[in-house]
Amino acid sequence: MTDRQKAFLSIVAVSLLGGATTAITKIGLVEIPSFSFIFLRFFVASVCIIPFGYLKKKNFRIYFKLAPLSLLAVFNIILFTIGIKFTTATIGQLLYAATPFLTSVILYLFYKEKIQKLRVFGLILGFVGTGLVILLPVIENKNPFSGDLLGNLLIGIGVISWAFYMVYSRKLLKDYSPFDVTSAFIFTTAIISLPFFAFELTVGDRWWEDISLNSIFALGYVAVVSTVITYLLNQYAIKYGGSVLASLSFYMLPIFAFMSAFVLLGEMLTIGLISGGALVLLGVYLVGSKK
Repeated sequence: MTDRQKAFLSIVAVSLLGGATTAITKIGLVEIPSFSFIFLRFFVASVCIIPFGYLKKKNFRIYFKLAPLSLLAVFNIILFTIGIKFTTATIGQLLYAATPFLTSVILYLFYKEKIQKLRVFGLILGFVGTGLVILLPVIENKNPFSGDLLGNLLIGIGVISWAFYMVYSRKLLKDYSPFDVTSAFIFTTAIISLPFFAFELTVGDRWWEDISLNSIFALGYVAVVSTVITYLLNQYAIKYGGSVLASLSFYMLPIFAFMSAFVLLGEMLTIGLISGGALVLLGVYLVGSKK
């Protein structure tokens, strides 16, 4: 199997498993405060991967070296978890489709990688579509499925941070394994969110006393499937296909995200969302084109 085939298999798996993440996260956040959800998600993920680290005889000191890069991903997680409470699951996932445009621009500005004319056109379409999606609450005033401007902006900023993480991960994967990079991100997020989790426990309601099975399932799915499995697969996609190719998973993710949001949350599409989403996905396709 070629490296490119390995990358595509990883991308497909990420899309299938991660498509429901935004909808399931919203379900969990109904009862669990934001930072408590973040900490518990990454604490459970840490517990899952520590045994594998011991089996691989990893030197856990390397995670201190990888922690600075992980801060970009941590920032993205915090903004996403706060923002998704206000906007819709469909919009939340669709905004991440801007990742290929942003990674291409970052690679061009900081590493002087060339962008072909067709991809430039794709970048323009993608940015227009992303801007339209972010501004839907203003354009489609009072439509409940247009999301929330603050939530859209928070997630949009998080996407920028994630794009930088994708690019720099590619550089680190020359010296570190996908398992190392993913583990560092998980450990760093758990550690940073711990004091905020402790604060919420002291000032908030005793939410854990009445937590439902739906919230427990949501937390478990996001911790194990969306965090450990999909992030690890994403690093494999970066390793074997590069950061731009790996980010093409966001081309398929919005489709699976809407299907999940429709079934689990009853979300519907709007004209503005369809128009903006079409521009975003067409832009992603052009950016990923070889021509």
